[in-house]
Amino acid sequence: SPRSSGLSYSHRIPIADHGFTWPRFPNAPCGPVCKRRTGCQPACGSQRRKMRTHDSCPPPLHASPFADVRALWQCERLLSAFPDQTVLASNASYSTWNGRWADTAELLPSCVFRPLAVEDVSYAVKTLAKPVGNSKNHYCPFSIKGGGHTPWAGANNVDGGVAIDLTYLNQTTLSADRSVISLGGGTIWHDAYSNMDGQGVAFPGGRCPGTGVGGVTLGGGYSWFTGQIGFVADNIVNYEVVLASGSIVNANASSHSDLFRALKGGNNNFGVVTRFDLATIQHNQQVFGGLAIVPPSISDEVLAALQSFTDDSTGIHVSEGLTIEYFMDPSTGDGQVLLWLIDTDANGTHAALQPFFDMEPKLLNQVYQTSIADYPTSVPPVSRVLMADLTFVNDLDTIKGVYNLTIEVMNTVSHIPNLTWDFQFEPMSRHVIEASNAQGGNVMGLDTATEDLLVLFLMPLWEDAQYDSEVHAAAELWYNSIKEYTISRGKDHRWEFANYAAWFQDPMASYGPENLKFLQDVSRKYDPSGLFQKAVRGGYKLGL
Repeated sequence: SPRSSGLSYSHRIPIADHGFTWPRFPNAPCGPVCKRRTGCQPACGSQRRKMRTHDSCPPPLHASPFADVRALWQCERLLSAFPDQTVLASNASYSTWNGRWADTAELLPSCVFRPLAVEDVSYAVKTLAKPVGNSKNHYCPFSIKGGGHTPWAGANNVDGGVAIDLTYLNQTTLSADRSVISLGGGTIWHDAYSNMDGQGVAFPGGRCPGTGVGGVTLGGGYSWFTGQIGFVADNIVNYEVVLASGSIVNANASSHSDLFRALKGGNNNFGVVTRFDLATIQHNQQVFGGLAIVPPSISDEVLAALQSFTDDSTGIHVSEGLTIEYFMDPSTGDGQVLLWLIDTDANGTHAALQPFFDMEPKLLNQVYQTSIADYPTSVPPVSRVLMADLTFVNDLDTIKGVYNLTIEVMNTVSHIPNLTWDFQFEPMSRHVIEASNAQGGNVMGLDTATEDLLVLFLMPLWEDAQYDSEVHAAAELWYNSIKEYTISRGKDHRWEFANYAAWFQDPMASYGPENLKFLQDVSRKYDPSGLFQKAVRGGYKLGL
């Protein structure tokens, strides 16, 4: 549990404007009668958002916001217990409460529930864990949302079920001795950074400040401090968790230590994490860095500098970090190369980053001393977006090869209007892995890596849902092509970063068989009925 607090922040909480009318579920018959074998009733299709691309009648759980009669009962129970924290699909506040960063993540739950305290989450989980019907596994489907930044449908939302939204669990509390910051499961990183600005401490967190604490941390979390102190998850000292039974436990090194380890990269498979207690470091939150943009015409220079930066044999630079982001227009082949550069030692020499500072021509150069909270990485809401990633050994010829393959796949979708082909290289040098191991490690399976690695992250953005299937197919082609190529060169690495992975990937399996078995054993111990495997369809499951 957290130490006594010296500082605490919480954002003002608006109360829902319900204005509901009876009957609360006027279209409820749509769900039970919408079946694959007999065809959908017209009402089901008329309620479907334009973003839905499949024309065939889906399974009952995904037919409409009212598709699952189990959710209707559970929503009634939540509404009765928490009338100001539960919004039904028929209410005026529904679209606001159900919003997501990307349109591709928006589904239509029967209701949205926003807990104010961990006890509210416990009540909700107990309610949702009660089987409905004759089968003991006949659970109401539900989802868990922290920041809502994962863009694929179902990751943090659910059609026809109950959406638990942790938005109001946004407390940011610094312990009296300033060694631990406690972050509510719905906290956004920017708010955490801003609240602690000027307090003389820093902590590892999301580099895109609009992302949520929960998703970043449970997926591992790469921060600008990762080269010094490992992943975000490595620095968690305690998790407050609501288990499938509704029990509230604290998982740390001395209590529920197996669950503590499993949560360090284990995603949403074990419970609802309502608070993350994160170790701080002494730091004035001042950094040197920002964004420089160069043209793709100097890619040979950029990729060579990337390889050298990632190679620990050329010098270890734990305070310096970078991401190389290509922002390409497939219709013209034009684009920009965004150099995200940072040194968390604002007064350092920045020697490892110097080759990037020296690159010419510069289309933009905004590199300066700034604070972590003001580092320029905000991403506005987007229409349609997809993420996928893979990892390979840091080798210049391989880097050039995967770059060329990524451009080749981009050319297959050049006819799609308003498509941006975004892909990024992220160093995963040995000193990063060693820093992670020094913190006690995690379940992500990188602890045995002996070579400098690179993560390649694909993130196409587009506007029209009619092209969803083509972009999805291109992403899978990209993944398979890069995987086959790196394997053929003996430069592949199995690890997939859950924070960037697509729905068609299996990052839990990429942790290796021993870690996967450990995660499965922990799941069986703390969730013997499999609630978070069966009812929570989002995230990456354990194959149970």
